[in-house]
Amino acid sequence: METGDDPDDDGPYWLAAHVYLGLCDRHAVLMDLRRDRYHAVQSAEALAGWVQGWPLPGTRRRPAPRIVRRLLAHGLLVRDARRGRLAIPVPPREPSHTLLEFDFGMRPTGGVRAAADLARAWMAARLSLTLSSMQTVVARVGARCAARRPSCAAWDRDKSHELVMTFAHLRPLFYTARDACLLDSLTLLNFLALHDVYPEWVFGVRTAPFHAHCWVQQEAVLYNDMPDRVRQYTPILRI
Repeated sequence: METGDDPDDDGPYWLAAHVYLGLCDRHAVLMDLRRDRYHAVQSAEALAGWVQGWPLPGTRRRPAPRIVRRLLAHGLLVRDARRGRLAIPVPPREPSHTLLEFDFGMRPTGGVRAAADLARAWMAARLSLTLSSMQTVVARVGARCAARRPSCAAWDRDKSHELVMTFAHLRPLFYTARDACLLDSLTLLNFLALHDVYPEWVFGVRTAPFHAHCWVQQEAVLYNDMPDRVRQYTPILRI
């Protein structure tokens, strides 16, 4: 929590470094990775002119709106640019295809080794989500991708499709993906990393009613979801 702040000054303010922004219709949704929580601002225009980089135009009017004071009090806004980020939403990357195209005659490749790789990926994901904060989990995945992506060959869609189908066939041996997007996406990312494939981990939100979701994506291609479902969500974080 911020201390020593006068909520009636003129700012400027930044999003805290662990906070990410998504705009859904007229609403703003703030993803707080440190606390693994989401905060909704009913009118996105309320922060226009107050938060650096805010994507909607607006003029500041004193005193500071109540929502500014509340976000400051909860540490979601900061005055120090070195501890903050510009409030720039994630550019949309609308999916058009999925690798989850089931061929019921297909048999998973890799045999025992693939099952062992998936078991390893699943256990690592469970431990991470149980023992670590979301901020730490996301940071680890981001660091792994930053270190490995530059040295990887160009994206091989056929290889990715084969790995995803193997994953989908073996997954029921360990868990069900129903209502478990975090576990499923992190397990898949871990499994793919064992084969030097590093797609993006995308978090999205929707409002009315509010719901958060995450999935794995490469360009316009989904790994573990369907385009019609994912299009319902506004991306808020892409790793």
